[in-house]
Amino acid sequence: MLRLGRAARGRWWAGLFAVALAGGSLGCATFPAVGRGGQVYEVRVESINGNHTALRGPAGHPACVVQVADRVATVWLASEAHADHESPVVFEADAEALKEGILVERSWNQAVVHNVTDAELAAGAALVSVPSGAHPITVELRFDPVSRLAAQTETAKTTLPNTARDSSSR
Repeated sequence: MLRLGRAARGRWWAGLFAVALAGGSLGCATFPAVGRGGQVYEVRVESINGNHTALRGPAGHPACVVQVADRVATVWLASEAHADHESPVVFEADAEALKEGILVERSWNQAVVHNVTDAELAAGAALVSVPSGAHPITVELRFDPVSRLAAQTETAKTTLPNTARDSSSR
């Protein structure tokens, strides 16, 4: 009877630990991408393995998913007809949110969190290597600073519907 009691307590603590861990990892997704501090940047996935990206594509084959704080966007590779166009802005985020990390995910087992540095923000670019079997996938991120007033008017004009989802509204 004593062994059963210890086993039950062990499972209870393990369950509590799992809930706390899940809550901690999901907790960062509740913070806003803009409003935490610092310069606001337009974030774009410039290329994946040298190929430009797009905000729309075949639903079953996205190139990657990116997340900064409570903002999530799906990114596809651009078609051959649009390969010469600039990759679109996926969302805006401030410096503090970017420094806390950008999740770049190809699949459930191919993902990495990249904490953006001050040097990368100053340069306006970062290269993220996502592990993928024998050859890692190289994701080029771009950060373009925007002013608050310009951000409000330009984003309203250029953002496509359903390009980024706000996980806090679910």
